[in-house]
Amino acid sequence: MSRPFKCRRVASIPGVTYFKPAGIPLRALDEVRLSVEEAEALRLKELEGLEQAEGAERMSISRPTFQRVLKSARVKVVDALLNGKAIRIEGGHFEIATDQFRCANLHEWQASSDSGARFCPVCSLPAQQASNQGPTNINGGVHTVKIAVVSDDGTTVSQHFGRAPYYVVLTVEDGKVTSKERRDKAGHHTAGAHHGEGAVPGQTHGFDAAAQATHASMIANITDCQVLIAGGMGWGAQQSLKSAGIETVATEVKDIDEAVKLYLAGALANRVERLH
Repeated sequence: MSRPFKCRRVASIPGVTYFKPAGIPLRALDEVRLSVEEAEALRLKELEGLEQAEGAERMSISRPTFQRVLKSARVKVVDALLNGKAIRIEGGHFEIATDQFRCANLHEWQASSDSGARFCPVCSLPAQQASNQGPTNINGGVHTVKIAVVSDDGTTVSQHFGRAPYYVVLTVEDGKVTSKERRDKAGHHTAGAHHGEGAVPGQTHGFDAAAQATHASMIANITDCQVLIAGGMGWGAQQSLKSAGIETVATEVKDIDEAVKLYLAGALANRVERLH
């Protein structure tokens, strides 16, 4: 009987998961796929400067396994850099390292161990670290999470955040969807222009004052949500959502229920190439 596969422990999923050479269209590029644990091994070795034994301990794997993962990651990165390939970070066999947090009202929840300062998702009081719980499955915490999905019809994921007229908001408790509602959403159909007056033609848009004000009106109806899923959006909108404390995921998945299911399983890749 073969030995059961052991998941590799990682601190978090990288915030940016796609890199490409400048000036080459996506359709003309070959890709290399870097798994999440390979990216973590590179981070621990090259950025934190850990010895292989320390890196192996952090990832909860053997030293030979860490060495194999690290070597594979290095080969892929060098291949991409020297041969002009794109790098996509996704998938693998991993679990997120988490800590247990508690607020003054004794609400408890789990969160990524490298997430820094946190606030209670129930009462918004500052968090205190309670104890280390070791790894848990991605998004497997015990608190309530609200996921907003932009939609044109209430059932499919809209391909553009700004143009979508609705949000479908799903409440998730202990990893299970317990309710779903549709909310109206401000957007280009109500704000009129697609770009603020200060936008510069030919450049990444959405960072001027007018655009930021429009984004704020779009986000106003989902300030209680922690995650936003869309088919695509501008970089300015993505930054506005990030500033509001909302994680963004760009996806090619059409069905809302399927996209949320994949997100909760840690299998919904963030296609940053869909941002513009």
